[in-house]
Amino acid sequence: MVIKYEELNDEEYAFRKFKALLEEQLGRDLTKIEARKIRWLSGWENETVGVFFDLIHEVAGKKNEGGL
Repeated sequence: MVIKYEELNDEEYAFRKFKALLEEQLGRDLTKIEARKIRWLSGWENETVGVFFDLIHEVAGKKNEGGL
């Protein structure tokens, strides 16, 4: 059985993925405080990080489709 969000067990990897997603969707670099909070969040349990990651991705997709 594959554990969902297993790849997010590595805090540095999770941070880079999360930061890249947010910067892509925002169209700008994160501020220092934003990046610091994303780094903090990336240290949470991998399933929690994955859920937030998926939610942001889903909202961004709806925004790009004109749904928001």
